[in-house]
Amino acid sequence: MKSFPSLFRPECIALVALMVSHSFLIAQEDELRDVVDQQISWYMLFGNHRLTDDLGLHTEYQFRRTDFGTDWQQSLLRVGLDWYRNEQCTLTGGYGWIRSFPYGEQPISETFDEHRIWQQLITASQTGALTWMHRYRLEQRLMMRESGSVWQHRARYFVQVTWPIPNQPSWSLSAYEEAFIGLRSLEKPVLNLLQQNRLSVALNHKLEGGTALQLGYLLQALWKGSGLAAERNHVLLVGVRHNLDFRN
Repeated sequence: MKSFPSLFRPECIALVALMVSHSFLIAQEDELRDVVDQQISWYMLFGNHRLTDDLGLHTEYQFRRTDFGTDWQQSLLRVGLDWYRNEQCTLTGGYGWIRSFPYGEQPISETFDEHRIWQQLITASQTGALTWMHRYRLEQRLMMRESGSVWQHRARYFVQVTWPIPNQPSWSLSAYEEAFIGLRSLEKPVLNLLQQNRLSVALNHKLEGGTALQLGYLLQALWKGSGLAAERNHVLLVGVRHNLDFRN
């Protein structure tokens, strides 16, 4: 059986479909909601550290700031235990602590903490020079507000493609799309089912010793639960990934 041409692989079709839907939803926002444009910076540190051939430790911290870094948007700490079924399939379960702050033109009413349990499946594949990654994540979120604690549940789907720059083995370009779906009863399901959508492009550079740097741009569409407001955030991404291997 012949393989799919590169442009007609299921992964490529999925990414294009998500990008088209993202563009359509952004275009419709102005008619449905009060939309604000904002500038945000996310500074990120990631690590996936191999403990054994089967197990690893995921570490992550994101320092999210608004107004070109002057004010807090969010502090996000995430840890997890990775199980490597093979090099193309990884299962992870973990915990996250998130503190969210009032910011921007549509601020939340108070600073609050969130305790998050999460599970995910990551699969990887290759199409010629392109590397694909799919991530399927479930989140159980305990929101600790002054008015009381509330549980929320969410599903996320992430697809990323990475292209190595020819004759530059340490450099690559990547693009990803991610959709966030609320798993809860909603007063306005058509408006509120899709809670958030992200579309990103980035330049990546690998260093020696398992470290990689990333500089990118993210367009984040965030739909508020009221159905009357939304954010269109233009995000500067600055990331560092450092993986340790304790098997040696």
